[in-house]
Amino acid sequence: MHIRINNGINECDIYLIGTAHVSGESIKEVERAITDIDPDLIAVELDEDRFFAITNDNLNKANGKNNIDILKLIKEGNVGLFLVHTILANFQKDIGEKFGIKPGSEMKKAVDLAIIYNKPISLIDRPINITLKRALKSMSLKEKLSFLYGIFEDKDGMELDEKSLNEMVNNAEDLIHVLKEVSPSIYEVLVDERDKFMAKNIFEISKGKERILVVVGAGHLKGIANYLKKLEKNEIDINLKELMEIKKGKNYFKMVFSVMILCIILYGFYSISSNPEALKKLTIDWILINGSLSALGAVLARGKIPSIISAFLAAPVTSLIPVIGAGYVAGFVELKYRGITTEDIDELFKSDDLKRLMNNNVIRVLMVATLSSIGSAIGTFYFVPGFLGHLF
Repeated sequence: MHIRINNGINECDIYLIGTAHVSGESIKEVERAITDIDPDLIAVELDEDRFFAITNDNLNKANGKNNIDILKLIKEGNVGLFLVHTILANFQKDIGEKFGIKPGSEMKKAVDLAIIYNKPISLIDRPINITLKRALKSMSLKEKLSFLYGIFEDKDGMELDEKSLNEMVNNAEDLIHVLKEVSPSIYEVLVDERDKFMAKNIFEISKGKERILVVVGAGHLKGIANYLKKLEKNEIDINLKELMEIKKGKNYFKMVFSVMILCIILYGFYSISSNPEALKKLTIDWILINGSLSALGAVLARGKIPSIISAFLAAPVTSLIPVIGAGYVAGFVELKYRGITTEDIDELFKSDDLKRLMNNNVIRVLMVATLSSIGSAIGTFYFVPGFLGHLF
């Protein structure tokens, strides 16, 4: 796709190439375009982290870039983000291996040729961690469950070859439209916001340039072109800072809500403290419901027995202490007894299928932390309605 824009300083020809990240034909197209167009600058759909990931893979491993602070992930509540990122990367890698192509090879080819031909490189995409955080915060529970179901669906029956992959590239707009219909929030964050982000960056780097080659996923072509034209006509103001923000409002609401639940439970225990039998029954119910569901989460994550026991014992207590969760305790115990080695971490990034990935010790620890925490939360919400009914 070729468009010519006036950026307020000069006119610039923008050549947009839509690719599939695991397509051999996309690699050839990038190579042809760079040779034929001879651009002043090459822009790629990468952020800094992904740029170094595809260009310095071996160097990153030598420098320990694959080291993961498991406890920090659990403590900061970034387990879900890490799991989604890892599973999506593995899924893309799995498809790429069917064609003998490493994901992002067309981007790497663009970068390599830019270096060979001494062309400036511009990284125009939003950082992946920001995108995933914004996506997770914007998704409803139904969308998250549908997303997880889609990830864990059996992929063995999925027929995908070079021809069908190229057809997907050619019909990318239709696929994006389907995504918009199925999950508006995912479309908004993963596609539309990134279209705006990349269009704004392209518009700015076009100043002082005659020809720019832009290599992006095929699904972004139409959106970027539309936003470039709107920027040219001053019909839209794209604020990159706003697109980088992680809204904290929901976390604040969650904290207030947690404190309210805590106050209700403590008040309830206090109000029946003069009735030893009722207090005893209520305490046992609280321990059994909260502890059992948290332990069940650890069981479903195939945690070790000490982790399951710790989830059961910790949940009734940590549910009353918002600063620490049952998942943190269970995850810590699982980490201690399972033990994470450098081989586990290296294997995490080499897993060639989802089943193998889910058996990785790193993922197992994080799943124990996540599911035991979810179980404890379910236990609390299950207990409170009955608890209120008993009081009133």
